[in-house]
Amino acid sequence: MLISESRYNMVQLTNQFNKALENDNSLEEKARVFVETFYNMFSESIVLLRLFITVPFAELPGRIQNKVSDLAQSASLKIDSDSQILTLFGTKGEVPDWNDRTKSNGHQGIPLATADFVSSIPMMSALLEQLGFNLGWIRGEPDIVAEHIGKMAGTFYVPEANVTKDSKGRLIIAFQDFVKQYNIRSVFGIGGGYTIGGKFMVVICFLREYITRDIAIQFQGLANSFKAHTQQLIIDKSHYGLD
Repeated sequence: MLISESRYNMVQLTNQFNKALENDNSLEEKARVFVETFYNMFSESIVLLRLFITVPFAELPGRIQNKVSDLAQSASLKIDSDSQILTLFGTKGEVPDWNDRTKSNGHQGIPLATADFVSSIPMMSALLEQLGFNLGWIRGEPDIVAEHIGKMAGTFYVPEANVTKDSKGRLIIAFQDFVKQYNIRSVFGIGGGYTIGGKFMVVICFLREYITRDIAIQFQGLANSFKAHTQQLIIDKSHYGLD
């Protein structure tokens, strides 16, 4: 099914996702089910779909910590146990290696260590800006974390991946070789903060077709559904399932 040519009963679609997410016992399993369900519904449109959740560095398994540390060192970043890491929990796409999060190169954990570092990545800064995330959250300011994260939700939208630029004149999707090789057109993301736990999730979808912002916004309810099914797992850190 093509996303651009479909009109959805969003209540029915949300019910399908709610049913799919009922039975899994770890955050990773629910993320896997979510991206597989989404991808299988709209495989004619989707090239790559990924689901990230922020996790403090200290809560990650050692293998991912090592990858994050290597990335941080290459970018001259200082990270500590409380540093927020945008962690890959689910991935699905048309290339076999894209269906295994452990085979992702450079994206298993992205440190949100400083506002300057986030601002240096066009897609990341645009993503957080469009989702409504104050950079004070990245700096760990307690009032922002406590009062605002759980209220934040939004839709990230890039109409044309090969030409759309941010406020600084940079292409939002910097990996133009990827864009050209797989004929990426629009990119969108849905996500928001968890009410409890100071974390947020985002699903990023790379499409081979053009869609409007209005179509992208329709899917925000699915992010809310995922959060509802995973809030307790966010609280109970032993159920991440990343080992």
